Amino acid sequence: MDIEIDAGNSRLKWRLRGDCKASPTRLASTPSDIAHAVANASEVKDWVDGRIERVRIASVRSPDSLAELVDECSSSFGLVPEVAKVVRTHAGVTIRYSDPSRLGVDRWLAMLAAHAASTKACLVVDCGTALTIDKLTASGEHCGGYITPGLALMRRSLEENTRIRLNKEFEAGGVALGHSTDEAVYHGSLAAAVALIKAKFEESSQEGSECELFITGGGADELMSHLNHYRARHMPDLVLDGLSLAF
Repeated sequence: MDIEIDAGNSRLKWRLRGDCKASPTRLASTPSDIAHAVANASEVKDWVDGRIERVRIASVRSPDSLAELVDECSSSFGLVPEVAKVVRTHAGVTIRYSDPSRLGVDRWLAMLAAHAASTKACLVVDCGTALTIDKLTASGEHCGGYITPGLALMRRSLEENTRIRLNKEFEAGGVALGHSTDEAVYHGSLAAAVALIKAKFEESSQEGSECELFITGGGADELMSHLNHYRARHMPDLVLDGLSLAF
């Protein structure tokens, strides 16, 4: 049984993986929280007698933060974790960066999973702290991507750099022109993200090959209702699915 961990900028997502199945994904604050949850999870009893054989990590955190996470995992699980690293060609995906290590591992893993799930060209969108958009050809060539602030970061940057103060209880999700500051900011940030995704998807589709749209990340729910026309596939665990392919 493996423990798979997605260490994002603001949270830890994790799950258990056996030979043929994976547990539901959960959130945790620290590796010790994960260890406690594993020790008390009823489903573990059905998986290899509950023995943990590997701990695997995908991290976009700083080197110091990652080193601390690795040490904490080693202490919590008694195993040295395996950390995913980007390589130029793997699982059918080829990266064109001059230095592949400069590509975020979360973007790479999401592309591995999307390519494995589709026979078409793919547009892979991860809406987290950052909003990333990456394009793959049907043969797995990475055509490049975008990195912009995510929805929450766009909104927070306005509060931090202007006199705007937003209502945290505002019900987000619309893209209509705003009739209040809250509407103008929440709707405007969402409209900007949706417009960029639509533009790149339509551009990809016009190039002559069928394209599939994959959406993941904590802000995916806000995006999905505006992308129904494009048959977007919401895959919340796309990075963890790629982690399973990386080793």
